[in-house]
Amino acid sequence: MFHPRALLGPALVTALALILLGPQALAAEFPGLDLITKGNSPPPTNTDFINTALEAANAVRRAHTAPPLEWDAAIAAAALKKSNGCELNHTGPYGENAYLWWSTPPDSSPNFTERTRDAFASWASETEINAYRAGDLYGGGHFTQTVWKASRRMGCAFSTIRCENNPEEEWWLYCDFEPRGNVYGSYEENVTI
Repeated sequence: MFHPRALLGPALVTALALILLGPQALAAEFPGLDLITKGNSPPPTNTDFINTALEAANAVRRAHTAPPLEWDAAIAAAALKKSNGCELNHTGPYGENAYLWWSTPPDSSPNFTERTRDAFASWASETEINAYRAGDLYGGGHFTQTVWKASRRMGCAFSTIRCENNPEEEWWLYCDFEPRGNVYGSYEENVTI
């Protein structure tokens, strides 16, 4: 049986498949193929990254009388899978916060500590626009998930990636929480402004 890799070589076949199929279809066609340009983004097992994420999350939670979160490696692995996806979709069993940025020209050495803190500050700032009111949610889901009192574990991950809808290199931070927050009818007991 003819296989194009034998004639063209794996790199060229992968490049052609990426052009013809697109990244999502290519990933489905070739499971385990890593399409992501990792750059210098920290892995979700990096101790400095873990400590920065927990400190940033727990500072916001302390200000809103929520108990501290603990790091969960399995949740971080789920967050990494989502951060590699080029989509801001909320899927899966966890509460999810996503933060995306890019720069023109591309930032050759982004400060991931600063960006992690920026993400949590951005999510916390949703209180400033009166995002949460009287047990209902008005566009403040990142804030309410971050301070959701019933959530006890968190995992976050960064990915550096080029997505087909943006020619610039993008940095994605996903943080997943368990148990998930933003449960309708449970805001009063889980969110303190």
